[in-house]
Amino acid sequence: MLEWYRSNAGVDAVVEDTEQLVAAVTGGTVRLGARAIDVRPPLERLTVCDAFARFAGWTEEATLEAAARDEDRYFRALVDEVEPALAALDHGVFLVDYPATQASLARRKPGDARVAERFELYVAGVELCNGFGELVDPVEQRARLVHDQKERQKRGLPVYPIDERFLEALGRVAPSAGNALGLDRLVALACGTTEIADVLAFSADEL
Repeated sequence: MLEWYRSNAGVDAVVEDTEQLVAAVTGGTVRLGARAIDVRPPLERLTVCDAFARFAGWTEEATLEAAARDEDRYFRALVDEVEPALAALDHGVFLVDYPATQASLARRKPGDARVAERFELYVAGVELCNGFGELVDPVEQRARLVHDQKERQKRGLPVYPIDERFLEALGRVAPSAGNALGLDRLVALACGTTEIADVLAFSADEL
């Protein structure tokens, strides 16, 4: 995993970092057999609501409602309809503006608090990264964690204690954005495969 952050920078800067890195490693094209997937910058940016509308036929309101109140239905549509459609595209695409309920560590998007500054890059069905405009407000982060605790309690799930050291540290963090990219996944794509096992230096059996 390759993880990096930009202090005093917005999420767009980290998206651009990611585009440049992917293009540099792959040469701008991912070749999988007869397929050629274009990953030259700038890549398409598709909001989650637009992706659900295009590939699953959902309205914006239905997407946001399911993400907040019926996660099983939301994730079924994501896995069964949206992600397969993304996999079939002949270019890489960033999913952006995730429903705020699906981005507990990302700040809300200015001008539309229903969604958050979270992004993921998909290439040939491979989810390469998960990035955020980082939420550095300890007050809002505490409120989200308390909400999550209550929701888990309602569902009979384990309730985890709030990490007070984490919240205290947030108060010292500058506005920033960051990303975590699966370097092994990127190397696999650059080598013409979607299987990480194909590019491992050794197998688990050899450990």
